[in-house]
Amino acid sequence: MDTKPAVDSKAATLLKYRFGLFEQMQNHLHVVDRRTLFFYRDQRSTVVGGDRVVIEFSFGTSEQVTALRGWVLGRVEGEGGQAGAWIEFPDARLARKIDGGAESISARRQRRLVCDMMVELKLGRMPFLARMVDVSLGGARIIGPIELQTGAEVDLRIIGAKPPIPDMLGRAQVVRTDKTGDVGVRFVRTNAVARIASSKLYAALEQSWAKTPEVAHSPLCCVSGNVLEPPLPHVKNRA
Repeated sequence: MDTKPAVDSKAATLLKYRFGLFEQMQNHLHVVDRRTLFFYRDQRSTVVGGDRVVIEFSFGTSEQVTALRGWVLGRVEGEGGQAGAWIEFPDARLARKIDGGAESISARRQRRLVCDMMVELKLGRMPFLARMVDVSLGGARIIGPIELQTGAEVDLRIIGAKPPIPDMLGRAQVVRTDKTGDVGVRFVRTNAVARIASSKLYAALEQSWAKTPEVAHSPLCCVSGNVLEPPLPHVKNRA
């Protein structure tokens, strides 16, 4: 259950989870072998092992919000009276960050929308495959193409896009890059395809998040130190 799923063009499933208090989140993030595990408690969820997900965490007592990308380790059906899925995030950064309190994560921002979609960036005739991980009206953040240089212009398309998500995003300029393959691009507004498609993409993502049902933290959980979760799944150490 420790194997990372293969890269595919299917868009990640969007999930929302709302805690009543920020402190409750600290009880539910478990760091194992430098990764973070979270039990998404919802018997109605259709996610299965290997599915990629983006989950937005929010809180009843503030406008703070954070979102993480991960994948489903496996489902739990009735174990210990619980139903849902264990989700793995690839590092422990959020778990460390929340130790600093609610101010350590961002306030809700409508300007940037978290996503997870496979994209192709074409520099001349040379294609690069990557993942788009967040989008604004002006640009996007993409992870993967480490060979790109700041200032380069690329043609951008979403692989496996289905309406209302546009497939061709037109021209974009690389405005930031680093050695890890974390790339920032800006849509070229003088390019008609980019100007129209970027607005359509943002609107479609905004609509998708608005339609995503929100799961609320159980009021019976985290009372007198009692955390309602099944046992942690076994996760092998990675080489």
